Amino acid sequence: MFHEGDLISYSVHGVCRIDEVCVKSLAGVSKTYYELHPLSNETLKISIPVDKAPLQLQKLMGPEEAMTLIDSFMEQGIPWIDNNHERHHKYSAMVKTGEREEIAKVANTLMRKKQWSEENHKKLGNQDNQLLLSIENTLFQEMAISLNISIDDVLQAVEEKVTVKQ
Repeated sequence: MFHEGDLISYSVHGVCRIDEVCVKSLAGVSKTYYELHPLSNETLKISIPVDKAPLQLQKLMGPEEAMTLIDSFMEQGIPWIDNNHERHHKYSAMVKTGEREEIAKVANTLMRKKQWSEENHKKLGNQDNQLLLSIENTLFQEMAISLNISIDDVLQAVEEKVTVKQ
């Protein structure tokens, strides 16, 4: 169980702080809830039933896991899917699992495609770019906190690992 003040990872919103653990009654049923907010948005308040939390919330990764994830960007990501709709559906589903290794693979693939696109005077598609930005704001933020560095430092370290192999 998490406690008030804990920092946790919430796959969709990134690193969040638990503001309160409280009991709420809805339709005559009392449940214990985590009241939390993303560090990136102090005004957003989220309530998650404690009994559902293990599916959605994780302890923050440690520095070793963060370094392993950064190093994983030396390898190729996942296969590129040419169909935009199919790619967005599959990649988004992988991100929503909250599994950091899978999210890093999606980011790796998108970063490589973005780099390739720029080298060929093209742009990464809007949906792909939005998904990549979302990952940078969630996973990269968590890595930065774990390593006690800035998100920009994480991004730079990752970009150094990413190279397009033709």
